[in-house]
Amino acid sequence: MSKNENRLLYYLDHMQQAATDACGFLDGLDKADFLSGKRTQQAVIMSLIIIGETATKVMDT
Repeated sequence: MSKNENRLLYYLDHMQQAATDACGFLDGLDKADFLSGKRTQQAVIMSLIIIGETATKVMDT
């Protein structure tokens, strides 16, 4: 496996983990709970940022 293929797999795994984390932060919450929970909102936003930044790296691979 080439260095680029290894890097791509790492990036995809990193994105999947961030998506799993975001879903976990939302588990059991309804919309009202989410909207009133600043900490949860920030955690989900951070996961989305990680996904976006990593997607940019995937495109550069």
